[in-house]
Amino acid sequence: MLSAEDNEILTRSGPGTAMGRVLRRYWQPLALVAELPEERPLADVRVLGEDLVVFRDEAGCYGALARRCAHRAGDLAYGRLEDGGLRCPYHGWLYGADGRCLDAPLEAEGHAFGRLKLPAYPVQEMGGLLFAYMGPQPAPMLPPWDLFVWPNAVRQIGYAVLEANWLQCQENS
Repeated sequence: MLSAEDNEILTRSGPGTAMGRVLRRYWQPLALVAELPEERPLADVRVLGEDLVVFRDEAGCYGALARRCAHRAGDLAYGRLEDGGLRCPYHGWLYGADGRCLDAPLEAEGHAFGRLKLPAYPVQEMGGLLFAYMGPQPAPMLPPWDLFVWPNAVRQIGYAVLEANWLQCQENS
């Protein structure tokens, strides 16, 4: 039987927690490619205690950003994809896939918006799934798991949102 303290250490995976630091050193599945339709390739997800927005820009590159704008905490899940990034629906600040603020309309010349950066994570696609690396850089190579990279394979991907922590899932697998 775990003590309450040990349980907290093993089950909390948010930023700055012990297990959060461990799990962020592995590529984490974020979303299905099919969840990002052509007309609006944008989805909000919650992974390891963080609310993120996953998107595909006009060039076909994927990004994962913190869900709230650095300016007035506008919800980027309702943002517009344009100019190679994601524009906040509230005041129009534009963020690139690396989290850098690329544009801040109506801000004075010399404003510090160019130095602002949202938490952002590299995203890669493999076998119809999008994976993010949320740990320290440089990111390791995404392992080419055979089931995801076999040529001429038929893949059927399903998922479920589990109201459980990662350890509860491991105990039952």
